Amino acid sequence: MAEIEWSTACPDWERRILAGESLIPCPPLFPAEAQEALELFGSLRIVDAAGSPTMAEAARPWVMEFVGAIFGAYNPDTGRRLINEFLLLISKKNGKSTIAAGIMLTALILNWRKSGEFIILAPTKEVADNSFKPIRDMIEEDEQLRALLLVQEHIRTVTHYETNATLKVVAADSDTVSGKKAIGVFIDELHEFGKKAKASNMLLEATGGLTSRPEGFVIYATTQSEQPPAGVFRQKLEYARKVRDGEIENKRFLPVLYEFPAEMVEKKAYRDLQNAYVTNPNWGLSVDIERIEQLHAEYMAGGADKYLEFAAKHLNVEIGMNLRNDRWIGADHWQLRADPGLSLATLLDRCDVVVAGVDGGGLDDLLGLAVIGREKETGRWLHWGRAWAHPSVMERRKEIAPSAERLRP
Repeated sequence: MAEIEWSTACPDWERRILAGESLIPCPPLFPAEAQEALELFGSLRIVDAAGSPTMAEAARPWVMEFVGAIFGAYNPDTGRRLINEFLLLISKKNGKSTIAAGIMLTALILNWRKSGEFIILAPTKEVADNSFKPIRDMIEEDEQLRALLLVQEHIRTVTHYETNATLKVVAADSDTVSGKKAIGVFIDELHEFGKKAKASNMLLEATGGLTSRPEGFVIYATTQSEQPPAGVFRQKLEYARKVRDGEIENKRFLPVLYEFPAEMVEKKAYRDLQNAYVTNPNWGLSVDIERIEQLHAEYMAGGADKYLEFAAKHLNVEIGMNLRNDRWIGADHWQLRADPGLSLATLLDRCDVVVAGVDGGGLDDLLGLAVIGREKETGRWLHWGRAWAHPSVMERRKEIAPSAERLRP
């Protein structure tokens, strides 16, 4: 077989997303594998939708393309998945949990490895239930699946009678995922893990099985956070954007990011619900337009901060310091005035007078240093600042650890 060439970069994503086109830049690498999975995935029924349609009947093309990309990356000759990491960033109520259920159930059924493990990892029990219940209902609605799979609702586990492989839906806990050798992992609501101090180690444990499972995969799925991205969520999202934009080449990582182009965010074009389709590919389907219009009006009346909660969840707008209503007023201009080449040494060299201020935080807070100087030639005021934290701060103040990590130089 000739060597397959593909790229997961999508540099024209802004044009595509505004035109409602696919954000997946390459077709399935192995069409036969994709087709087999799509037939199975498409036959699963969505019980809580009107008329209990199949996924094939209800899902829009973007869903089937995403599923095809995942399963179509598997090379049956070598047993290796050529694209094994995926990130789906999508607004709330676009069927993410149902899609997770269908993908992981399909993976369990197609799996050939005896006693294989598949995991859906959720940040809370409530989120875990959101994925397990559709799995349970999909099996219950299909006579063949009932004969093939054992459902144990009390432990949110499905077992394949023939391979003894399992699909477990678990709430986040380092003990729950420690030592797992999962073939496939679906991590739901990644932004919530970004708020957890030890989430990086937890996800490393959960996905560690891929080192000995070449057919394995990891799927991260999330909405935006109502707070500035932090921790593992920020790291993964920034990396995904660089892969999508072609700044980093990683053919084994496929980002599918439903977000507004920067220019539209700057102009606050997301406030116009005519543009809501951009981050809601299920607009008018699982996303009820009248309900969103109602929520939009309510949150608009609640003030800027309340509206940002709505914008983060239903429009996938990233919350940054220059969007908050209670922000320091200088935030509108602060980042625009940044001088990437300014260091403490260059500030001291360029200024004729300098004043320094220190705020010592002790062993349970940040220690801050600010230096302001007057530039010799222009009279402009230059500022350089830095904060430090003793390692004990990250243990004593776990709630600030992800944010502190986000600010690490």
